[in-house]
Amino acid sequence: MNLLLIFLTGLTTGGLACVALQGGLLTSMIANQAAGSQTKRKKMITLAGVEFASDDLLSIAMFLTAKLLSHAVLGLFLGLLGSAITLSLNIRLMFQVFTALFMLGTAMNLLQVHPIFRFLSFQPPKFISRYIRNTSKSQAIFAPGLLGFLTIFIPCGVTQAMEVLAVNTASPIQGALIMSAFVLGTFPLFSIIGFVLTKLSESWHSIFNKVAAISLVALALYSFNGVAIVLDSPFSFQNLTQGIRTQLPNSNGADSTIAQANSGTQAVKINIFNSGYSPNDVTVKQNIPVELTLESKDAYSCALSFILNEFGISAFLKPTDRQVFTFTPTKKGNFTFACSMGMYTGTFRVI
Repeated sequence: MNLLLIFLTGLTTGGLACVALQGGLLTSMIANQAAGSQTKRKKMITLAGVEFASDDLLSIAMFLTAKLLSHAVLGLFLGLLGSAITLSLNIRLMFQVFTALFMLGTAMNLLQVHPIFRFLSFQPPKFISRYIRNTSKSQAIFAPGLLGFLTIFIPCGVTQAMEVLAVNTASPIQGALIMSAFVLGTFPLFSIIGFVLTKLSESWHSIFNKVAAISLVALALYSFNGVAIVLDSPFSFQNLTQGIRTQLPNSNGADSTIAQANSGTQAVKINIFNSGYSPNDVTVKQNIPVELTLESKDAYSCALSFILNEFGISAFLKPTDRQVFTFTPTKKGNFTFACSMGMYTGTFRVI
């Protein structure tokens, strides 16, 4: 177990993947807080020569702290109980859809489309608010902490790879250390985004609301499309535009393979890299058993979470791993395989 490598993974590919999936929660938190505190006088703190409102810094700190603690506890239980407590694909996709709906609703609230969307601004229960109202920190503590905690339910593909490592340790302490090191690696990128969004919300509030709303709509659509890709829905952006893309030069690409039958079985091998899958275009014949081999070597990206929904294949590979699946394709067509975020994709053709 190399905690430094895990930290560096969070600092690079892990941070980018997590921001793509969870950044909308951070944006929603800052946007909601900015919308609710326009008339309040803020206590300012100078950090690296730049002034920030103390509540804004507290909100970012609470979001990141809750994210760290929740993942540390998750790592502890993964190491203790193993895969028995990992979330199924359907549950993870459900939380991804919920997050997308929340981001979309927050965008509608920022644009003041309808008063009903105001309910998406999280507040603590009234009986709790009465006890903490005198500190004036409820908005800066409760909502960021809750949203930071919720990130464990919408893990990016790299986070899922870290969860697999935690499971394989069979040690609660090592599991907690793995998840903590990874999440700490994502802190710099989340912090920078939080600080930038905070300053924008203070200096250009009206512009920030519109930009934040547009960003949240884009992130929500991205999340919806990721779910559609994983489920191989005909309504995913890729499937809807397939007819157009096939007319473009080099649309088929060179990274394709046609399986050859040997002893009555079609052997297919897909290599998993940080940048995706190779080959990403596989052709097999109908009604002939397929032996699909997935192989990774020093990979630390979302691609480690491999899903071929049409044939019921959902695999989580370790950074260096090899898994084999056997199935018989009985239906002709083009089927999508993808990582759990829909970020890396490929086509499985049955002729």
